[in-house]
Amino acid sequence: MIKRSAVGKTSESSISISIDDTSKRNRQGTRNVPWRRRHYFYTGPLSLSLIAACAYYSFYHSPPPNDALVTTPVVEESIPPCPTQPWKPHEDMRGQCPGDLKPNPTATTISACASTCCSDPQCITWQFRSDAGCLQGGDVRLGMEKDGVAAWCSDHPPQRWQGQYLYKKGGTAEEDADIRKRGCDAATWNPGEQVGQCFGLGDVKKHASGSAEECRDACCENDKCRAWQWNKELGCFYGSHMHGCQGDDGDPAKFDPFVGRRKFLETRQYIDNAGKPWQMTL
Repeated sequence: MIKRSAVGKTSESSISISIDDTSKRNRQGTRNVPWRRRHYFYTGPLSLSLIAACAYYSFYHSPPPNDALVTTPVVEESIPPCPTQPWKPHEDMRGQCPGDLKPNPTATTISACASTCCSDPQCITWQFRSDAGCLQGGDVRLGMEKDGVAAWCSDHPPQRWQGQYLYKKGGTAEEDADIRKRGCDAATWNPGEQVGQCFGLGDVKKHASGSAEECRDACCENDKCRAWQWNKELGCFYGSHMHGCQGDDGDPAKFDPFVGRRKFLETRQYIDNAGKPWQMTL
């Protein structure tokens, strides 16, 4: 607000600038800073440049509109380092590890999960998520790594999939034939049967990754294929069996990423099928 009033008999005027804002936002949005009422007074000859300067200050230091308020960003819990055997750099164990890591109920935070794994020589890998708690275990392969142990973890955060079994576990030949027939028919298939990630289907089938229908058809054309899954970003996977399916019980946390690390092992090469070093993309 700018006020102008005559002062005495001279041509001087006074300017009062009042800024009042009780919002909780600074212009960077990095933390909450309460604004305060400020008054600025000037007595002296007025000029257009002075008035313009005051108007400029009033405009750029005025409170933002309510719909532009920025809340304080959530700061994630930090991961403590492991001095005795450092974590493998530039990666986060954010994806599903099907059954190879076991719960540690005594570690109820990310920091505790990391610290207890660090102090345990038998623990190489750990993960934490609100619904699953702390999971710990031995070494695992990640993503496209092919050297090392059989245990494997996805390098992608949990996502929603489309997929289906084409047989019944423990079922008869007749039951399997009926399930396969219905699963391979565009009128009766059920792509929503397995919306959580499953494992054991091998590498991506790029030739059939265009759509869920394309993935289904490729599996149905292969007599040895009995299960498939497709994701728009990750592509088509199919094979003779799949296991460790994530499922969907309605809890949205099941599709949240994990937080986790692995200890770096000098005995590992961390290479892909072509023998080249493989590094996850963060």
